[in-house]
Amino acid sequence: MKRLLLSLAVAVLSLPIFAVNLKDFSLSVEPLFGMKYGQIDEYVFLKNPNYSDDKVSELNWEIKPELYYGLKIRGGWKGFFEESFFTAGIPMNMGMMIDSDWFNNDPTSVSKSVSTTTSNYQTHFSESDNSLDYDISFGFKGGYEFKIFEIFSIKPAIAFEYQNIKFTAKNGYAWYGKKTSSGYYSPYTDTSNREYHDSSEKKVIAYQRVSDLLWLGSDFSAELPFHFTVKAGFFVAAYVYAISYDTHFLKSMDYADKTTDYFSAFKWDFGVIYSITARHSLALNFAYFYMPVIRGDDYQKSSSQSSYKKSSLAEGGAGADWFDLSISYKFTIF
Repeated sequence: MKRLLLSLAVAVLSLPIFAVNLKDFSLSVEPLFGMKYGQIDEYVFLKNPNYSDDKVSELNWEIKPELYYGLKIRGGWKGFFEESFFTAGIPMNMGMMIDSDWFNNDPTSVSKSVSTTTSNYQTHFSESDNSLDYDISFGFKGGYEFKIFEIFSIKPAIAFEYQNIKFTAKNGYAWYGKKTSSGYYSPYTDTSNREYHDSSEKKVIAYQRVSDLLWLGSDFSAELPFHFTVKAGFFVAAYVYAISYDTHFLKSMDYADKTTDYFSAFKWDFGVIYSITARHSLALNFAYFYMPVIRGDDYQKSSSQSSYKKSSLAEGGAGADWFDLSISYKFTIF
């Protein structure tokens, strides 16, 4: 009986519907090395500002440049594909952190009764050396490849991406406009009415942003003569969630901004692939990431406290843009 059942099982598995054709499957690995160049921006907006522009603070964290490494793993079955990736930035000095404030816009600092349109200028300015603590991202993309005339491909896909980046600013110097007898601040450029602060060798601010992005879009590719392939892609983030943590060491204050938005981040890329053999290829890829300012709730606490309290006076903001250039080597397993 056992032999009969075994024979039946072998016969069933031998039927065409159970046959596995390895040509329908693909698997490749692709180590890569790249460079980012751009900046990440954080903002504070007032709910009841003195002026029509509600911005009171802006910090620009430069990425000039960041070097990173990573890995892609791509698998496919017939026209379906899935691609997973991981990248990690190399800790390094990478430009400046620029902090700008418009304190005359803040009714808690300057009464609306003394503020004037002529005092709607930048009152505080500082610069510090910016260094990268870490930059980790990973995600996956899945979709279907449509072949057109065997040389063109359209690959609509849905993707998820997680980003976690942290900076530390130190060795800062600042110019703060003094408060006048009329009750508002002088511009920071007024050399006779400003204060100079030097915080060399000290940590000034640490900033961390954790983002989740749900992407929708498509990649495109075309095969060219001499073993070259060109590719391009465009994706829009249907949903963005970003939470940012800001630690001000000099005044022992911590801030957190929880920001969300829809269809508010974009990613373009263009690349060239050269196939050395059927299994080995090299690629050069150029990409651009852009996220305009998105807004959300602002939370605050002193550094000695364990929990944040939501601000009733301010909102937080987050933005970013950077260029990305990478080279990679792809090995096709099958």
